[in-house]
Amino acid sequence: MMQIRIGQVLLIICCVFYLIWWCVAFHPAHGDDHTSGVDGILLIVTALFGLGGVAINLIGIRDSGADTGFISGGMIAVIAIIVYVALLFGTRIFFHRQVTTELLLIVGWAALMISSINTVYALEYITIDKVIVMLVIIGVAAVLSFVFYMLYYNVPPMRGYVYGMIPLITEAVSMAAFMVFIGR
Repeated sequence: MMQIRIGQVLLIICCVFYLIWWCVAFHPAHGDDHTSGVDGILLIVTALFGLGGVAINLIGIRDSGADTGFISGGMIAVIAIIVYVALLFGTRIFFHRQVTTELLLIVGWAALMISSINTVYALEYITIDKVIVMLVIIGVAAVLSFVFYMLYYNVPPMRGYVYGMIPLITEAVSMAAFMVFIGR
């Protein structure tokens, strides 16, 4: 359980650094170089916290000893892959939107959160009513993230700049709510 908590904290820190990087590197007056100098350092720090958080969280899920909660982990993975592929082709073919890494991050984050919720439920750290609340919070955050992802290229640069921040904020807040729910 401790590894899931540590993973979540690292992912919240990742979101904070991602938001800082976004604010610095993607300001409309900044230009198109998003990976050199301070931008590159912030991106590397973001990636390290993110990869570390995901790895530790997944190890915590794997090593938890929990039986299946409300759904099997394999089913979560299969559904996540199906959703990602559908969104990948749907956004490209029907909406003609450039596909970026953020789509994978949104779907992967939602799957990781559902897996984490599933595990802590199986370990009896949260009750089914909190599971439902958390699934709604994660669902809303994921849908908002996708909506702002879709809108990004279709709005003026300053609005897109702000829209790019919203998923980072909603996902960090969602993980913080999860941490509050598993508080003991």
